[in-house]
Amino acid sequence: MNFSLFRLITALILAVFGEQPLFKSNPLASMTAYAQDSIFENKKIVPFVPSPQEVVDKMLDLAGVKSGDLLYDLGSGDGRIVISAAKRGARAVGFEIDGDLVIDSQANIQKAGVRNLAEIRHQDILTVDFSPATVVTMYLLPDVNLKLMPNLRSQLTPGSRVISHAFDMGDWRPHATVELLGRNIYLWTILPK
Repeated sequence: MNFSLFRLITALILAVFGEQPLFKSNPLASMTAYAQDSIFENKKIVPFVPSPQEVVDKMLDLAGVKSGDLLYDLGSGDGRIVISAAKRGARAVGFEIDGDLVIDSQANIQKAGVRNLAEIRHQDILTVDFSPATVVTMYLLPDVNLKLMPNLRSQLTPGSRVISHAFDMGDWRPHATVELLGRNIYLWTILPK
């Protein structure tokens, strides 16, 4: 199944269950943008499904995000996690592969007035060096979490926190799990080796 069809099916399912509006704009324009996308087209591995703001806030609370933290948000979508972290005083960097979402999220950062603390990078999340981050947030798919897990565990320093909305990481047991709005939020803290 190609990504555009997968995205359309996902949007329909989410619309039926009230998770998000069916389309932000013309559905054909959205599909055309994906069909003409750059070198990243074949690397899109997760559809954009925004986390509710209450879930974002709980993720940041659970991770104890504060001034002095450097938060990396993987698959940053519209930038809401990056913006929320920056409003708490953390430096926040989002990684997004969809060029349209990069543009949207940069506009959202500007509108929120947090450009001094927040940025979005147009980058494949599988190529990110996690070593500078103190917090990593994600709302990805289970197989993507598992692909990222070895790099998260080996590159992050002790005391760094990893937060995942909805999906765990297999055998890597979380240090805390919270349920909110029928959704699970998982926290891992990197321990000394």
